[in-house]
Parts: sequence; C-alpha cells; structure tokens
Amino acid sequence: MAVVKKSGKTKKSVKKITRIQKKTTKKSTKKVSKKATKSKKKAIKSPIELAQFKAKRKQKFSVRSLFGRLGFKRIKSDGTEFVFDGRTGEVDDIFLYENIVVLAEYTISNDPGTHVSKKSILYKKIADKSVAWIKFATSTFAGFDEHINSSGYTPAEYKVFICYFSSVGVSSEIESGVPFVKFLDGTKLRYFESLTRAIHQSARHEFFRYLELESNEIGAEVKKTNQHDTKFAGFVLPYSFSSFPEGYQVVSFYADPDTLLRMSYVLRRDSWRDPEGMYQRVLQGGRMNQMRKYLTTEERVFVNNIVVTLPSDTVLNDPSKPGKNLDPASLTKVRNVTVSIPSKSNVIGLVDGQHRVFCYHEGRDKYEAQIMPLRSRQNLLVTGIIYPELMSEVDKRRFEAKLFLEINDKQRRTGSELKQSIELILNPYSTTAISKAVIYRLNTSGPLKGMLQTNYFDARNLIRTTSIVSYGLRPLLKLDGTDSLFTSWTQAGKTRLRDLQRSRGEKLINDPLLEKYILYATRSINDLLIAAKKSDLPDRWKLTEFAKDRHLSPTIINGFIVCLRQLVAAEKLGSIDSYESKFSGLKAFPFSKYKSSNWGSLGKKLYSTFFE
Repeated sequence: MAVVKKSGKTKKSVKKITRIQKKTTKKSTKKVSKKATKSKKKAIKSPIELAQFKAKRKQKFSVRSLFGRLGFKRIKSDGTEFVFDGRTGEVDDIFLYENIVVLAEYTISNDPGTHVSKKSILYKKIADKSVAWIKFATSTFAGFDEHINSSGYTPAEYKVFICYFSSVGVSSEIESGVPFVKFLDGTKLRYFESLTRAIHQSARHEFFRYLELESNEIGAEVKKTNQHDTKFAGFVLPYSFSSFPEGYQVVSFYADPDTLLRMSYVLRRDSWRDPEGMYQRVLQGGRMNQMRKYLTTEERVFVNNIVVTLPSDTVLNDPSKPGKNLDPASLTKVRNVTVSIPSKSNVIGLVDGQHRVFCYHEGRDKYEAQIMPLRSRQNLLVTGIIYPELMSEVDKRRFEAKLFLEINDKQRRTGSELKQSIELILNPYSTTAISKAVIYRLNTSGPLKGMLQTNYFDARNLIRTTSIVSYGLRPLLKLDGTDSLFTSWTQAGKTRLRDLQRSRGEKLINDPLLEKYILYATRSINDLLIAAKKSDLPDRWKLTEFAKDRHLSPTIINGFIVCLRQLVAAEKLGSIDSYESKFSGLKAFPFSKYKSSNWGSLGKKLYSTFFE
C-alpha cells in the first residue's frame, strides 16, 4: 500500500513538474517572441519606416482574417524562396478551400504597378501551368501535401488564382496587362471584410463570383458531369393578372434559404462590381444579428415575400405533363407550375429581401447551431419575375433598379447617395447621372485623383462627394442656362442630349455624345483645379491621415466649381496657363473663413478676387 501511495505522490510530483516546465517554456516563448518583435522594431530607423511596418502587418492580418472567415485554410509560404519553371520567386501566403487555391501577394507601395511588373513573369508561369504548380507546391510547402492527399481532388481539378492585395489600386492599363491576376485594393478588401463579418462563410459565394468561378467548378460539383436545373413547385400569373409588359412572366414559389444563398446575386452599389450599374444597400451587421435572434427565439420563418428576377431560360412546366413547357399566351388564370431554374450561381437577382435571405448565412455566432438546420428546412415565399428573351444586361439592371426604388422608397426614404446611383442606371442623361459620372472621372485624373470617396468602403480620410454632385456639379452641368458648361461646349448637334434627357430614359440609346460631354466637363473642371493647385501651397492639396486635418473639403471644391460657373457666365473660360496667371496670390487667400455650405460665397469671392 505504501508503494502505491508513494507512487501516487510521485505521479502528482511529475504532473506538477510538467506543468511548471510547460509554463516556463510558454513564458520563454513569449519572451523570444517579444524579443523578435523588439529586434524588428529596432531595425526600423525612422517614423516613416515604422508606419510602413505597421501598415504591412495590419494588411497581412486583415487578409488572413478575411480568408479565415471565408472558410479557407492558410498554408505558410512567406520567406520560402523557390524556382518554378526556371523563375525564382516567392508568394506571401497560400489559402486553400476544397479545390480552390489562392496565392496572395501583399504590398503597401504607392506605386504597386512597378511591383506587379517584377512579379508578372512568375505569375504567368503559375497561371499557364497550374497543374504543374499544384504538384510543385505539394513538395515545396509544408501542409500543402496534407490538404492535397486528404481532399480527393486530382491536380487537374484544382483552380489556382493569384490575388494581389495593395493599399491603392493599380491603373486599368496594368490590370488589363496581367489578366491572370485578381487585384484587390483597400476598397475591395474592406468590402469583403465587411461582408464576411456580416454573413461569415456564406460570403464565399460572392468571393467565388469575384474570381469568376461557376458553381460547377467548386468543390464536389467539379466531379459531376451532368448539368441540372433546380426545381420549385409554384404558381404563374397570366399577363392580365400581373399587368407587367408582354414578355415578362410573374411566378410565386417557396425556396429554401440555402439554395437562394448559393444561386443569388445582389447588385450592391459599394461592392467590387462596376459602380455605375449598382444600386442596393450594403448588408448591415447589426440588423443581421437582430434577424438571426428572431429566427432562433420566435422559431418561425419570415412571412413577407422575397422579390427576385429570374433568367429568361427559366422553364415553366405543367406538373401533370413533365417536360412540356407552358405557353404564356394560353394562360387565362393563375395555375400551378414547376419552376425550373438553371443550377448556376449568379442567376437569381435579389431585388428586395436580401437581409431576410442572408440572415440564414453560415455564421460563427451563438445562433448558428439552431439556424444551420433551418437553412434547408424552412422556406421563404418568393415572387419571381422572369425576364423576356434577348433582354440586354443594361435593360435588366434598369428594370431591377426601378423595381427596387418603387418598393423601398415608399417604405423607407432612400438616401441621396443611393438615389444618385439609381439615377445613373435609370436615366444616364439626367443632370444627376452626368454629375455622378464626372465625379468618377475626376477621381481617376487631375488634382483630385484618388482623393474622392466614391465608394462606402473607400478610406475614411477621402473627400465625400454627395454634396459636390448635388450642389456643385449639377448646376454647372445642367443642359441649359448661361452659367452651364453645356453653353460653352461647341460640339455640333449637342441639343440631342436635351431630347434624350427629356425622354427620362425611355429611349435608352448609348449615344457617344454623352461621353463627349462628360469628358469635356471633366477637362474643363480639371483645368481650373490644376491651375489652382500649381498656384497654391502644396500641402493644401495632399490627403492627411484624418479628414479633420485636411485642407481640401467639399466646401472648397464646390467653391472652385461655383467660380467656374461665374467664368462660364462671363465668357472667360481659359487654359491652365491663363488661370495660373490669374491665381497669383492664391496662397494668401483666407479659405478658413468659409465653412460648411458657404461654397456659394466662396466661389463668388474667388471670382471677384482673381478674375474681375
């Protein structure tokens, strides 16, 4: 008994010693880690280098956290130099999801184009020989082989993408020159960060669309050879019941949230898509959390309907006669049908109800265990509008934007920024739409390049543009009046723009005259701003880390625009050189006196001081 007791004490002693050893090892590891961090910081000599070090560390953390929320696994590759197909290089990170491989490259350079050019040869070799790259990576990076061996996919079934993360965007010239690289600047990164925080792993469906992947190329679907439709039991309304124009069909059916999450798209105006064709609001995390709480506490589905658009190749079958498509012209009353939608991603357009669909997302919160079975079990009532055949993408976007505005503006007043985006789609010839288009151009060339906030996820220190569009550009760009640039524009046949504007988008013709006016207006504004910048204190035309420390503001920009209106009315439009000679003494001008909405008095004072 004594031996046993002694043995017990010995076991306890051993456990205690082991705990102490582990604790000591943990402390020493922390010390080493802190020492390593300190040594890195000691190597940094200036405040600029320290800021760069912090910015790069923050960027890496953001990207790695993003892919973690998307459900990707990270493979460490930074610092591993290799030679692939005769080219030496390295990649900063590798992320894996099923058969999708993303190679990540990071830079905080203000000139990412130069950095891309150096890497482009290696990128092209990897893109052109992706199967060979998969085999090469398996034997090069620790952990890669484990994923390959356990996944069950052959090297040929993998899709390899190169994602280039930069603080600032690259030019369209650079982007088009390396089509095998996906560029995510700070704005796109912040969008996907926000999306993943709101809907977690379900955001991967949109990220895959950004990578231009079809659903049959992802995961287990890559092994299937047959194409199939997703079928729903529903009802179709005859034209006389819906009052939609001939060619459109209206159907109602129930759909599970999981299917809608996989097959739907939302045209959010601040997303990665073309900003001139988007209109919906960004998903709100707080509202999403409230709705998930409702699903778990009330334990019932939302009863109001979701409004969607459906592709023209949606098939309506008579349930009693499978395979026979119904003739819409023969319908005289509401009847039951089988709604067959091609099983692809990005085919169901969510017009109203995105929060009610996306609150079923794959989350990491306390509600997920209860919501997971609801994704495929509960059903949402869907009203679907099937597009006519041969309808253009532009006309589809206009239809959806108009429908969205009709539904939402009556319930919750739509904000001015959102209305400006919708106007750009519905009537591109309106003064608001022209002004919005000019803002995008001013942000890509001239003194304001990269300084304007045209997207919700742009950096917070950029200049907001809503008031510039509404109160600065609209009066300057209207198609009448002696103080409008339209008056000074000498383009032949320019009055045709007025006719197109009066049609309120009913005649949506892609008239090149519109683009010419936008370019003329952009150039005229930039001429004055370039001269002002050359005559002013240089620091006044720089961005600062915080907006409150910045000289440039919507008030000052609108002031220059009002000044330009005065020049147009007085027929004194000039060149950059002539403006520069007039702006002598601009450095001493008391801009600080003009705050908030005093742009009118500022513009008049600029004109009277320098041009009268």
